[in-house]
Amino acid sequence: MGAVNTPVFYIFSIVAVASAIIVCGFEWVTILVALFLILLAACAAADNNKGIVPDLLPILIAILGIVRIVIGGITTQNIVSHVTGSIVISVPMLVIAILVKNGFGGGDIKMMAASGLFLGLDKTIIAAVIAFCIAGIYGLLILLTRKKGAKSKVKLAPYLALGCAFSELFGTVFMEVFRSFL
Repeated sequence: MGAVNTPVFYIFSIVAVASAIIVCGFEWVTILVALFLILLAACAAADNNKGIVPDLLPILIAILGIVRIVIGGITTQNIVSHVTGSIVISVPMLVIAILVKNGFGGGDIKMMAASGLFLGLDKTIIAAVIAFCIAGIYGLLILLTRKKGAKSKVKLAPYLALGCAFSELFGTVFMEVFRSFL
């Protein structure tokens, strides 16, 4: 966890708490959202600095997801949404990791499974689309500028964290706008 102890992590943590308060107001959910965003920042910092997401971070995110389910109401619809959110992206990532050498790291997969449990189905899909689009654009820019080769690894946790944070904070509005076009 020493990789998390950086000035960038602390800056992102302050921004995370401020964002949670601005978007959620002073509600009980604000504490959960702020903790989720801080843990995402920790995942991103650890992956960026050491190339690994410590197991403790996805475990803590999963615990927050369970707390969110319990506080939000233990209904079949709520449980199904959050459990489905946990597997909808992480299982395909796991399959790719098994079939393609260096396809995805285990920390990325665990982070997405835990984040999906916290976010629920709709927000998890939004998070993944945003994360993979931004990571893809970054990878393309790296290739075009020839800073790294085609076989270079891209640390994915920072992009997953960004997608999950955006989705948690603005996912509901994003879905409403998207559905208005359908």
